[in-house]
Amino acid sequence: MEQIIQRTSISQQVVDHLLDRIDRGELKPGERLPGERDLAASLGISRVPLREAISALCVIGVLEKRQGSGTFVSSFSPQTLGRILRTYTMLDGSLTGNLFEARMAVEGTAARLAAENASQEDIQNLSARIDEMEEAIPAYIRGEKTLTDMLALDALFHLQCAAASHNQFYLQFVSIVHTAGTDMGLYEAVYGQDREKYWESVEHHRRILAAIAAGDGRQAESAMSGHIQAIQTHTERGA
Repeated sequence: MEQIIQRTSISQQVVDHLLDRIDRGELKPGERLPGERDLAASLGISRVPLREAISALCVIGVLEKRQGSGTFVSSFSPQTLGRILRTYTMLDGSLTGNLFEARMAVEGTAARLAAENASQEDIQNLSARIDEMEEAIPAYIRGEKTLTDMLALDALFHLQCAAASHNQFYLQFVSIVHTAGTDMGLYEAVYGQDREKYWESVEHHRRILAAIAAGDGRQAESAMSGHIQAIQTHTERGA
């Protein structure tokens, strides 16, 4: 049994584990993953975090689900992705302002494109991501969920927005800046100390979704930029 060391959230460990196997060539582009039951058993985990990890990797295009056939490794360059992810550890606090500037530029444009290109399925997926975060907040406040769990839910909404743009470059860019921000520990002081702040994030997410669903690109970009600006302000104040 491939037991995973317990250090971060289970779903994040599964993401790291699968990316590592893809990077090493153990899972090749076009290869089918084992079924959920077998894969979960081999990792010594339940199927819930496995599904969360697979969903996240499907959003960023690393994996793809084929109706009736299973989940497959996408045809992309895993070595390049692995190198990009590892470079985040070289970032430091002096790049905080640059990171937020990049997020506003990249995610704002991705939100505008999402308003122009999102399908009904995209809208439904975004709504589901918001509902998941909203449902998780009370458990987080009670200490039943970790900050890592919440950051993963938040990141999934932002990745889903980028996916709704139907532009693979923006999807990868958003993945890069989100991973960088998390590795830099930018959000720990804000959302770790004041757990209620996640309610504010949910409200921002709903405004972004409303603009995307209405097909209003300018408003979607403005709502996303405003959301990220609010996070930056909280971060700088250490609130």
